[in-house]
Amino acid sequence: MVVLIAFPVSVRSAPLWPDSLQQQLHALETASPGDWPPHIDTLMLLAAVHPEEWLLQYYAGWAATQLSFKSDKTVADALCNKAAPFVKKALAMQPGNTETLTLMGYWLSAKINAAPSRGASLGGESRNYAEKAIQADSTNPRAWLIKALNIYYTPAIFGGGKKRAKSIVDITAEKFAAFKPATQLSPNWGRQIFDALLASYR
Repeated sequence: MVVLIAFPVSVRSAPLWPDSLQQQLHALETASPGDWPPHIDTLMLLAAVHPEEWLLQYYAGWAATQLSFKSDKTVADALCNKAAPFVKKALAMQPGNTETLTLMGYWLSAKINAAPSRGASLGGESRNYAEKAIQADSTNPRAWLIKALNIYYTPAIFGGGKKRAKSIVDITAEKFAAFKPATQLSPNWGRQIFDALLASYR
C-alpha cells in the first residue's frame, strides 16, 4: 500500500521555501529547546520536498545537531542519528563549502558529546573537518569555533585543554567581530556558543 503524505502548502510550494525557511529559523531563535522538535520536523520536510536545495539539507541537519547539545544524553544520540542524512547530504552537495565542512565537524562533536567514549575515534575527524573549513574560508567564525571547541575539550594529556585553546579562541573572537552573513538565509549561528566559551576565560 502506498501512503501519501500531505505536506503543508508552505512546504510544497517551491517558490516559497526561502520564506518558510526564514520563518523556521526565526522561530528557533526564540524557542526553548523543548519547542524545537516541530520546527526541526518542518525543516526536514522542506529538505525532503526540495532535495536539490543544499541549504535546506544543511539547516535540517544543523537544527537536530544543535538540539542534541541541549538535550539529555538519553535523546542526544537519537538526534544525532536524525541529523546524519541531512548533514551528509549537504556536504555531498557542497563538498568544498566552508559551512558544510563546519557542520560536519560540529555534528561529529555532537556525536562525541552524546557518547564521550567516541572521542578517541571521532575527535580527530572533527578537527580535520574544522581545518578543511578554515582552509575553504578563513573568515568563517564557525569553522574557528569548532576548532577552538575541539582543542578546549580535548584532555591536556592529548594536546588539548583550556590554555592551548586560548589562541584559537582569540582568533575566533576576531572572526565573529568582523563577520557579516551574505544573505538573511546564510549561516549565522555560533555566537552564543562562543560567548559561553569566552566567558570561561574571564
